[in-house]
Amino acid sequence: MAHIGMKRPVAGKLGESGTYSDGFVVGKAINFTGTPTNNDVELWADDEVAETDKSIQDMGVSLNVDDLSLKVYADLLGHDYVAAVEGDGDSTPSTPESVEIGTDDVAPYVGLAFYKRRRKNNVTTFTAIFLRKVQFSEPTENGNTKGGTTEFQTPTIEGKAYPLEITVGSTKKNSVGKKATFTTEAAAAAWCDEMVEMESA
Repeated sequence: MAHIGMKRPVAGKLGESGTYSDGFVVGKAINFTGTPTNNDVELWADDEVAETDKSIQDMGVSLNVDDLSLKVYADLLGHDYVAAVEGDGDSTPSTPESVEIGTDDVAPYVGLAFYKRRRKNNVTTFTAIFLRKVQFSEPTENGNTKGGTTEFQTPTIEGKAYPLEITVGSTKKNSVGKKATFTTEAAAAAWCDEMVEMESA
């Protein structure tokens, strides 16, 4: 199978009850990298491997988007956001949109979902991916002067996806996330929205 691109990363705040709220679009997707941290343990007994553990611990997350608005930036990192206010031109000055970056701010846990186009045997389907408990860290701020040719500068935000205890059937397990396959793009997008509780879902 082959995957072609990715689309529409969405996120929603993870509450104490394990549910999500206030879902939002992070930006237009450019690149996502999920790097799992795996257990790699072998138990030797009677001069042979008797038991092994290759399970996943967590996953490093790197998300590159076309733009990270100040509101999304604040929501992902727990900063204080102030919306722009237009002045009256006389006694009340205009206030620009801003984010206060506090040293004690704590990034919230969020659910993160997106989908990819999948092609196999000339049949197109869509693979949706949902990470249950992601915490992002402050991104590197950089900029380049404009040279002879235009070079787009796009933000990358990194973090880690942690396991979350869920119930599958009657069994409790720790899950980093889940994947689902859909026959239409609309169904994949709707599933992602539902996972993070988008208002449009």
